[in-house]
Amino acid sequence: MYKNTIKNGGNMTILTSRVISIYDRKTTMRLAKAEWTVLDNICYLEKIKRKNLLELIDQNRDKKIGLTPSVRLFTLLYLYEMSAQFATQNAFLPNHENLQKTLEVLHL
Repeated sequence: MYKNTIKNGGNMTILTSRVISIYDRKTTMRLAKAEWTVLDNICYLEKIKRKNLLELIDQNRDKKIGLTPSVRLFTLLYLYEMSAQFATQNAFLPNHENLQKTLEVLHL
């Protein structure tokens, strides 16, 4: 299910550790609540299990970079691609509301 909790408040910057399973082995990954939410939303939109997406990220990452930073980079790049598609469809009108909402999530 698509989660729309980032804009609904709450401290999205608190790091949460979760035990994940990839390649039939367990490991721990620590991401902020917002990062877990975005990762789960990507899985929902792409109709892929989190385990499978994490394995794909692991297979395609630069081996000099760990899995957790690679997941963070992947989610950022995915959102960047989505925003670029949105902007090229002339559907984006900058009005600083999105900036303000994002800054509120960071509690700046």
